[in-house]
Amino acid sequence: SMNSDCEGQSNIGNSPENRLLIKRMLIKCADVANPCRPLELCIEWAGRISEEYFAQTDEEKRQGLPVVMPVFDRNTCSVPKSQISFIDYFITDMFDAWDAFASLPNLMEHLSENYKYWKNLDEMKCKSLRPPPPS
Repeated sequence: SMNSDCEGQSNIGNSPENRLLIKRMLIKCADVANPCRPLELCIEWAGRISEEYFAQTDEEKRQGLPVVMPVFDRNTCSVPKSQISFIDYFITDMFDAWDAFASLPNLMEHLSENYKYWKNLDEMKCKSLRPPPPS
């Protein structure tokens, strides 16, 4: 009946297991939400995160340790490619699911626009956060 369908939807978060799952998903999404921020914030945080990983790789090399993330070698890394991969492998499915649950059109629009930004830089063979200045 119509009533039981509505009750089922409204009760989805009422069980302790579901509430815990929703909280965990919210925390995880908040942790990795950079690609869903407005473009300027996305670029800023992509740069900060990349620099953190570059520094880790530099230190691993300096100490003669195995390099955990060889893609984050500051001399060869393409930041746009790293962002595209991150979005493709982790963010898209996670935020599609979160959007289906919580309806987040602004975040999803930012995600789409930011993905296009990184793809455009990659197509230009640009490895940095921003396109080169016009000549």
